[in-house]
Amino acid sequence: MPKPPKVSRRNIAIHCLKCRTLLYRYLKAGSGGLVKCFVERITEDRTAGDLRCPGCGQEFARLRMIRGKPAHKIISGKIFTRGMTRK
Repeated sequence: MPKPPKVSRRNIAIHCLKCRTLLYRYLKAGSGGLVKCFVERITEDRTAGDLRCPGCGQEFARLRMIRGKPAHKIISGKIFTRGMTRK
């Protein structure tokens, strides 16, 4: 039986684009862009859980069920990340 492929995981910081507030730290797997954040991989949450920035109140994600797991679907252009490699 073959081994599952090894996926690189790293901790990234997700910030609000409008006011630069740290929203969460997330354990990112894979090399693609950030489209969704699975709730179980969020290591540090600085929001109140309402998917709004605590600094400016802007909504940055929506709660969705993806592959049977709760996830935050990121709204394009509302966040920026630190710690991701660029290609």
